[in-house]
Amino acid sequence: MQKFNRTILTAVKNMQHFLLKPRASAALLFGIVMSSAAVFSTIYPILAVVLSISTVILLFFILKTELSYYLLIILLNLSSIGFFKVIHQKLYLYPLGDLFILIVFLLWGFSRAANLAKPYSKTPCDISLLLFVGLSILSLLWSDDYKSWMYQFLRLSFGLGAFLVTILLINNHKILNTAIWIIIIMGVLNSIICFVSIYTYPDYTHIKLFESKYANFVIFFNDTSVVGKRGHAFAHPLTTAYWLNFALILSFGKFITIQGYKKLVLCFLMFLMLTAHLTTLSKTPLLALIAGLIFFFYSYKPIRKVFFISVGVLIVVIGVSFILANITDLENSTRYTYNQLTGYNEYSSSTSRMDWWTTSVKKSLESYGLGVGLGGTPKYLTPIKIPHSHINAPHSHNVWVNTFGDLGFIGLGLLVLIYFFAFKSYVAALRQCKNEYYKRILLSYISGFVIMLLFILTDYDYTATILWWYMGLGFAIARLATEATPEYRGLNFV
Repeated sequence: MQKFNRTILTAVKNMQHFLLKPRASAALLFGIVMSSAAVFSTIYPILAVVLSISTVILLFFILKTELSYYLLIILLNLSSIGFFKVIHQKLYLYPLGDLFILIVFLLWGFSRAANLAKPYSKTPCDISLLLFVGLSILSLLWSDDYKSWMYQFLRLSFGLGAFLVTILLINNHKILNTAIWIIIIMGVLNSIICFVSIYTYPDYTHIKLFESKYANFVIFFNDTSVVGKRGHAFAHPLTTAYWLNFALILSFGKFITIQGYKKLVLCFLMFLMLTAHLTTLSKTPLLALIAGLIFFFYSYKPIRKVFFISVGVLIVVIGVSFILANITDLENSTRYTYNQLTGYNEYSSSTSRMDWWTTSVKKSLESYGLGVGLGGTPKYLTPIKIPHSHINAPHSHNVWVNTFGDLGFIGLGLLVLIYFFAFKSYVAALRQCKNEYYKRILLSYISGFVIMLLFILTDYDYTATILWWYMGLGFAIARLATEATPEYRGLNFV
C-alpha cells in the first residue's frame, strides 16, 4: 500500500513539473480552448470560429506579453480617445489607454500562470505605495462626494497598474530597447500631428464613435473650448508636450550611444520634436525640459567640459525652433507666451493656478490637515477662466498641492517618500552600474525624472497614469542596469 501511495505521489509531482513547463502549459491552454471550439462547432459554428480566432490571438499575446505592453505605450499617448461623460458640468474621462492597462495585467496573469513570465520585482516604494492606497481608501470616511472618490480611485488604480505592468514586463534588454524606441517614434508621430492640428484648426473638434446614456466613446481633436490654436496630438497640449519631453530626453540617451548616420537621423528627429513642442505654447513643460537638459549636460562628463557652450547652443536652438514653429503667427504666439508667463490678462493660467492652490490648501487645513478626501478638491475650485468654457477645474494643477488638498499632511508625506525612494534608487543604480551603455540610458531617464518633478509643480494630479508609468520605467531600467555586464554595449538592439 505504501509503495502504491509513493507511486501516486511521484506521478502527481511529475505531472506538476510537466505542467509548469512553459510549452506544456501553453499547449494545454490551447488544447482546452480548441477542444471547446470543436464541441461548439456542432451547435454554434459562428461562435466556434470566433472562439478559435480569439484563442489564437490571446495565446499569441500570452506567449508574447510584451507586445501588449508596446501597444499600451502607444495608447497612453492618445489620452483624448476614450469614454467621456459630463455630469453637472463636471467631466469624467476614461482614456482608452488607461482601460487597456487592465487587459495587459490580465494577459500577464495568464502568462505567469503558465510559468512564462517572471514574478514581480520588489521596489523600495512598495510599503509607501500600499500605505498611500490605504489612506486613499480610508479617506472615504470623511469624503462627502462618493462619485468623485470612485472616479479618482479608479484613476489611481490605473496609474498603479501602469507602474506594475511596466516593472513586470520590461525584464530584458531587448524589451527595454524596443519600448524606448516606441516612445521616441511616438514622439515623432505626435510632432507631425502637432503641425496638423495648427493648420487644420478649428476643424475636427470631436467625433463620436459610440454613444449611450452611460458614456460616449469620443475622439477629441482641436477642441475650441479647451485647446485653442495650439499644437497638440490626440491629447491636451500640456500632455503632448510632456510626452515630447520624455521622447526628447530619452533620445539624448540614445544619441550618445549610437554611431554613424543614425546619429544624424536622430538629431534631425530631435529638432523636429523640439519644434513641435514649441507649437504647444506650454511654458512649464518647456522650462522643465530646459532644466532637465541642463542637468543632463552637467552630469555627463564629456559634455560638462563644454557645459556653458552646450547651454548656449541649446538656447539658440530653442529660439530657432520657436520661430519655425510659429512662423505663420509669430506675433500672436509671442504675445500669448508672454501673457501666460506674466499673468498679464485675466485668462492667464498662472492666475487660475494660484487661486486653485490657495483654495486647496485652505480646504485641507479646514479639515484639520486630513484633506477633503480622495477626489474632493475640484468641487471647491473656480471654473477654468477660458472664454466660452464653464467646465470646472479637474484638479489643482499641482501634484503636491492636490495631494495635500485631498489627503492632507499624511498623504503629502507618503507621496514625498515615494518619489524620494524612487529617485534614490535610480541614483544608486547609476553609481552601481558597471556598464557604460546603461549608464547613459539611466542618466537620460533620471534627467527625465527631474523634468517630471518640475512639471508636476504646475500641472497634473497624483492619480495621473503617466506619472506612475514613468516611475515604473525607471525601476525597470535600474534593475537591468545593475544586472548588465560591463561588456554589453547595446549594439545589437540599436
